[in-house]
Amino acid sequence: MNTNLIHNILNVVNVVLAASVAGLIATGCVQNAAGVIDCSASWIPASYVGYALMAINAIKLVMNVVRDGFGGLFKSQPPAA
Repeated sequence: MNTNLIHNILNVVNVVLAASVAGLIATGCVQNAAGVIDCSASWIPASYVGYALMAINAIKLVMNVVRDGFGGLFKSQPPAA
């Protein structure tokens, strides 16, 4: 398995988790007047989704640095064929 495949798998997981945020709202999460999200009525805590998104993006960032070095985070990407 190469890093591009792993990146694409993680991108799909990111989309699924982001969609689950919408699901949290649909399952009972509400925002109160202070702007705090209350998910006490939801079947999944919102913090789980947030931590998962953070972890996945951190893994992707580390993979980029390991693969291309820190300079690779700023270099121009080759044109798509």
